[in-house]
Amino acid sequence: MSDRRLNGAATAGAHLDLSSSRAVHGIIDAPVATAPSAASIDPVLEDLLSFHPGWVTRSVTTHDPSGGNDDGYRAGVALEGEHRVLFHARGEGRITRIWMTAPRAELDKPDQELWIEIDGHTVFRGSPHDFFEGRGPWRSPLALGIDASSGAFTSYVPFAWSSEAKVRFRGVPIYYQVTYREGPGAASGPTPEALARFMAEDWTAALPARSHHQGPGPGAPLVLATGPATVSGLDLLIPAGRLKDLRVRIGGQAPVPASFFFGLASTGAEADGGWTPFRSALHAAWAPDASGAGRLATRLPIPLAEGEALSLEIAEGGEIKGIEAAVPLAPARPGVRLLARYSDQEAPGRETTMPFFESDEPLQFVALLEHISGGRLGDRLYLEGDEMIRTDGMSYPLQIGTGTEDYYNGGFYFIGAHSNPFSGQLRFLVLDPEDSWRNARFEHSLYRLHVADPIVSRSGMRFGMEAGPTGAYTPLRVRSLGLSYAFADHRVIGEQKVRARGPRRLARSAVDAERAAPRRRFRLREGRGITRIEVQRPPDARGLLLLRAYSAEKAPQTARVRLDGREVGVIHEMLANPVRPLAEDALWIDMLPGERGGDKRPVLEIDATSSPAPWSEVSYTLRFFSGPPAPQLTQGPAVKIFDAHDLPGGPFYVNDHSILQLPDGRWILTGIFRREPYRSDLEREFVLATAPGPGPERWIEAASPSFSMAPERFAARALADERWIWAPHVARDRDGSLVMVFHVGTHDPDRSGFRMARSRDGIHWAREGGTLFEDICVARDPILVRLGDLWVIYYTRCASRASPRSGVAYRTSPDLARWSPPAMALTLGPETAMPNSGHTESPFVFERKGWFYLTFTSYPVDYDATFVHRSRSPFAFPPRPIARLRAHAAEWVAEGGDFDKGRLFFTHAGAGKGGVFLQELFGL
Repeated sequence: MSDRRLNGAATAGAHLDLSSSRAVHGIIDAPVATAPSAASIDPVLEDLLSFHPGWVTRSVTTHDPSGGNDDGYRAGVALEGEHRVLFHARGEGRITRIWMTAPRAELDKPDQELWIEIDGHTVFRGSPHDFFEGRGPWRSPLALGIDASSGAFTSYVPFAWSSEAKVRFRGVPIYYQVTYREGPGAASGPTPEALARFMAEDWTAALPARSHHQGPGPGAPLVLATGPATVSGLDLLIPAGRLKDLRVRIGGQAPVPASFFFGLASTGAEADGGWTPFRSALHAAWAPDASGAGRLATRLPIPLAEGEALSLEIAEGGEIKGIEAAVPLAPARPGVRLLARYSDQEAPGRETTMPFFESDEPLQFVALLEHISGGRLGDRLYLEGDEMIRTDGMSYPLQIGTGTEDYYNGGFYFIGAHSNPFSGQLRFLVLDPEDSWRNARFEHSLYRLHVADPIVSRSGMRFGMEAGPTGAYTPLRVRSLGLSYAFADHRVIGEQKVRARGPRRLARSAVDAERAAPRRRFRLREGRGITRIEVQRPPDARGLLLLRAYSAEKAPQTARVRLDGREVGVIHEMLANPVRPLAEDALWIDMLPGERGGDKRPVLEIDATSSPAPWSEVSYTLRFFSGPPAPQLTQGPAVKIFDAHDLPGGPFYVNDHSILQLPDGRWILTGIFRREPYRSDLEREFVLATAPGPGPERWIEAASPSFSMAPERFAARALADERWIWAPHVARDRDGSLVMVFHVGTHDPDRSGFRMARSRDGIHWAREGGTLFEDICVARDPILVRLGDLWVIYYTRCASRASPRSGVAYRTSPDLARWSPPAMALTLGPETAMPNSGHTESPFVFERKGWFYLTFTSYPVDYDATFVHRSRSPFAFPPRPIARLRAHAAEWVAEGGDFDKGRLFFTHAGAGKGGVFLQELFGL
């Protein structure tokens, strides 16, 4: 993910009169009109403001399958030699968190080994101590040892995969959790470097100056900002002792205690009048100064709709004299809201969960803050309570925990107070600690930030947690705040229920969750075959959520899912539960225009013919969603940014090319370069041109060439064994160096090669290694991108020798050296069959606003015919385009590198064009 921060900041103080708002005695009684400009939202947080309906967020844990408290490792997924398989997934996905613990003596046993395999390649194999304690490829804060994580190993290293992922362990991990997401688009997210930077940076250093305000007072809230705008953070200075009286209100929602909203610096509890300095990835508090003023800050974005206000209120009968506040503003985000749900409840005294967050809206859950108090003397069994997170109306929780402290990334009731970027126990109070804590009561202030692993639900969520081992622990007081972004563009518009048909057998089971859940009778069908469902979709449906109820008695179960013959995903269940087998799972499917209209109903196929264990079916629910319409794209006027026609010795042409900005602000352009007329078999040089910053928006304004030949003239020339070289693409490696991948010509069209070069400055290039891989159908035109720790090369290739339909293939790699076998990201129809896959030349893939876009040129249609396809997944694009552009060999750049929000441009070139051109794209 590129760094999408903008320079500068806009700040609105609550006293500021930017239009017609009035200040009366220092307290605003009218909304503040704001003019958002350039306030910065970190790109990791930006990603939370876009909805990801394709993500099905889950966890596999060692919870007690009977619904009790006998957590701990059992059979796992499988046993492979001396290794236990802790996790196994198929399809597309991303591991977002690995947590594990055991008694210290068990953890320290020799010869234990953690083995992580992604798309068939080992990305780590070695000591778990080395992995979590920073002696492997990843350091803190991505990987945390027992002392840092207060009793457990914790990793936020993102592991993305396109087809398969597996985590093995030699030894007995006792307790573990792997949090992950699966489904279309699930592999996307920040790289390890971007995530580590976000977690470790001192974000408080960039907060703007605060302004002084008089209130709030009784019945007179202090309005900090009004929409339309996005508050990109808050920085307050208040009398520390009055924090317990302060409330934060977002729009028409109920107010929430400011102590929770700012990360629990102080709870205001009777036994805790103190104040805890800390800094997490979202919240911060500083020790009160000599005057007793305490400082609090958050950088959690708060979108505000038209007329919606963010305000501070005081508890009834109170008043705070003198608050300093800074409220940086960013542009409004239509259709996005921050839900803040606070609860103060006593444990229910029965075997169930306490509700922490409930909503029926499409959402992404981002944080839970919790304060626990009031337990029994000398007893902390309440920390045995498991979280149970249900999404999309399911009875089965796709995330079931193994203990409250485990959810907060600790272990064995924590080592003590601590603060980490995404989780911590800010406060552990022992009241009456004498007599070995036998008469003590305890208080805990806990937080878990789901920034790297947001919990996604398309049609509502229920987040509950048990009080104690089975939920029946009393007495206990629990105060909590759940934070989530809700999205207005996706709404349920219909539902279709289908029960399994054919021979079925009767079974009984409770859902694997609360201990007291009643057993249900259900009929299920088992086997290996293809289930076909005629889809009764509403005309306006743009998305479909497929929900399956099944029996998990046997595992693993796997099925490929197709809609009208189009591959739309994989359902793979890794764990067996013969004790309580009734379970549910889900898959999101984007529906295309041809699948939403006409008289013929589309057919959904669940193909389990290759399932290792018999595929089981109780019923299916097809839930249909509205959504934003397909974009209407237009392209602006073309500006020549590199003139190859008038170069000495010319005219020359540039064809497949690549463009990239260097760290010093300059830009480089490299591409196929040859003197006219066009002869692809004689293209043996890559031109090297440079341009000063800032970038494409200025090049459009200049309306004249900005690039000129570098003194070095060429980035690469063909070697003796290379008949030609084509289509260089340049990307930035983890160490900051630049990597170029390109095609090399061979005598055998079914053994086209791909090679690599590297540069530290973008100017001087050196070949690295030999041939990366070879492929069929004059495979060519590579583009190199990163998804988490996964490298992906996309390139032009036909479907197979037997079926030479034009398509785009991809391969994945953990290290740019070992590459997976080819898979097809796109295959067009039989009318595109050609020996060289000519309908899908010059592919380019980028992500924007929750969608992946694939563009390519189809020269048999027209030399300037570039088609645009989009998908939730970077590994599966539908064959029907959403638009056609006038361009050849298009490459894409965004203003400031921000593909989510920045202005979008594409360059294009080709024989007879005389150089490279730039155009802006509108509507995406």
